[in-house]
Amino acid sequence: MSGFLLRLYIAGRSAISQRAEQNLFQLQRLIEPDCKVEIIDVVTRPELAEQAGILATPTLSYEHPERPRRVIGDLSDTKRVLEFLGFRAQEKDGRAIEPKEKNA
Repeated sequence: MSGFLLRLYIAGRSAISQRAEQNLFQLQRLIEPDCKVEIIDVVTRPELAEQAGILATPTLSYEHPERPRRVIGDLSDTKRVLEFLGFRAQEKDGRAIEPKEKNA
């Protein structure tokens, strides 16, 4: 699948924003390395967040003509994010992706 856009809205350089960016690039490698990714800092570009109706950050917007989707959070649960976006939750070598363990 090509020709789609993942747009991540963040607020500054906070720890959660940086974590969401790192997780987005991990998702990009699992989905398709050639998909287009945009990162929009709503602190410096509030008009873009307003136009898109972004109310919370970080928010990942999957820009698809038939099935646009949004995910709010740091994207750390890779398997759930991929499933919600409609992608198979598997590594390139066919192994199943396991959810990240949460620290207690």
